[in-house]
Amino acid sequence: MDELNPFFSKSMVLLAAITAISTIIIGTFLPTLILSGGIVEANSNSPEIVLASLGVQEAMTVRLEGFTKAIAQKQTDKEKRFTFAVTPEFQGKTLYEVALDESEKAIALTFDDGPWPIYTEQVLDILKEQDIKATFFLIGQHLKHHPAIAQKVVEAGHALGNHTWSHHYHNVPREIAAQEIEDTNALIYETTGFKTHWFRPPGGVLTNGLNDYAHSQNYAVAMWSSDARESFFSSSGALVNNVLNSAKPGGIVLLHDGGGDRTATVQALPIIITKLKERGYKFVTLPELLELYEQHQQTTIAENAPNPTPVPDGID
Repeated sequence: MDELNPFFSKSMVLLAAITAISTIIIGTFLPTLILSGGIVEANSNSPEIVLASLGVQEAMTVRLEGFTKAIAQKQTDKEKRFTFAVTPEFQGKTLYEVALDESEKAIALTFDDGPWPIYTEQVLDILKEQDIKATFFLIGQHLKHHPAIAQKVVEAGHALGNHTWSHHYHNVPREIAAQEIEDTNALIYETTGFKTHWFRPPGGVLTNGLNDYAHSQNYAVAMWSSDARESFFSSSGALVNNVLNSAKPGGIVLLHDGGGDRTATVQALPIIITKLKERGYKFVTLPELLELYEQHQQTTIAENAPNPTPVPDGID
């Protein structure tokens, strides 16, 4: 069984204690209430009427099952809340963008190779000032050395993705691919309390074994539709133009907050955001982008559904 979220294990212990106390109370007082007719006098719509019609043991069992289901539901809700999830359509798939139109001008900023001293925190400051959220793909080795920076990322409300442990490009066997991805995910969880089902292969290489493993485990492999191309251009103006020229609704923008000198990226980022806002864009995390896509698809289906043929008056 997976470990409980380390940030919330105390609450689960408390919940277990409450359950144990409730069990004692049920065992002590429920038979008396049933035998004395106290429950039978309850409102006819009350579930206690059902309990009263059962034997004492059966009634206790129903009560305990209810508590058990409540605990399980709380844990499920917690898992959803602290997981950067992927909608079923994109599990085990590679995506470069999603199909949105001009009526839903949403775009996702993504940052690779952190957490990294100086630059990740500068990026976080800009995003906070602009009041937008983004997605950060973390390298395991960097996370190991800079856990506090990663904690700041999630505390600010941004999403996390997996960018392997060591950022290798070369071909790897399945067991190494598993180690690269799962060790990083385990450390993300240990450090931040969050799980992620998002993966981005180093350099966007899809043929070295990492992508295949990620697909087999139902990760969404996130590529991009807009690339600032920081490795090729040192001018912040060039980075701005590279992003703006390829921006589109439902697009994914590739930027970097780590792995080297990201001064140009930090300089370009406020301009990119301002220009895209002027074009009417809003900024979302990758999980939010998929939610918007699903909503867009449902709306499109509803709008294109044929209207039922009206029945003339007098005809049944």
